[in-house]
Amino acid sequence: MVSYVQQDLSSYEKWLGRQELSENTIKAYMSTAVYYTGHYSFITKPKLKQFKKDLMDSYKPNTVNARIHAINKYLEYSNKKSFMLKTVKQQNQYYLDNVISNAELNKFQKKLKENGQMKYYILIRTLVCTAARISETLRFQVEDVEYGYAEILSKGGKIRRIYFPTALKQEILSWLESENRSTGPLFLNKNGVTLSMRGAESMLRSYAKKYGINPDVVHPHSYRHRYAINFLKRRPKEIITLADILGHTSINTTRIYTRLTANEQYALINSVVNW
Repeated sequence: MVSYVQQDLSSYEKWLGRQELSENTIKAYMSTAVYYTGHYSFITKPKLKQFKKDLMDSYKPNTVNARIHAINKYLEYSNKKSFMLKTVKQQNQYYLDNVISNAELNKFQKKLKENGQMKYYILIRTLVCTAARISETLRFQVEDVEYGYAEILSKGGKIRRIYFPTALKQEILSWLESENRSTGPLFLNKNGVTLSMRGAESMLRSYAKKYGINPDVVHPHSYRHRYAINFLKRRPKEIITLADILGHTSINTTRIYTRLTANEQYALINSVVNW
């Protein structure tokens, strides 16, 4: 027998599907709604305050705010906007954290190639040379590479064109030829279906540990960060162009890439502070 809560969550998922949200966002919102209804049962102000307190006791501010945004979406669906929670204030962060360095990137790519892990080598090359999100990258088709670009329905229901630089295109086509593939999804798992985001991230972390690379900096979004940082180092005045490439609605989102990474900031401090 299906419970009222199950019916409500099913309706909520359908409602989210009509909001032009990405698949990942819907999954995150659903996960929070399932957790809340399973642990706190009813929507009341005291229970929501307890939910927020529990989050703050267990997670970092970024995660807390992500869960608050998610539960607020559920409250919007439930016609309880007046119950919405406020996000927690965070100290401004003047550096980028957990971004792979160029040295680590080069080492990782070299090790994957040397050990015959060409699928993950090509995956990293694609991420770092296109600035695509992992969700977008795993939707690439062989035909997209041949065309030289892919048009992807991205965040906010926008169509985003993602280009394959010539050198990357040649690398991918050479790999596909060795795989005897000329059509279909670009990245497949061992069963011949599209590689999952969880599977991709898990394998990258596994190989990083094997090759002596910090696994915290090989998450798929790290390569998008590296693309942006490298781009601005070469073209510091082209921040508007970079915002377009990354698919940012606001240039303020892109400005974070004008900052140093945590390691770069630490190296700068060590080179300057000699008094």
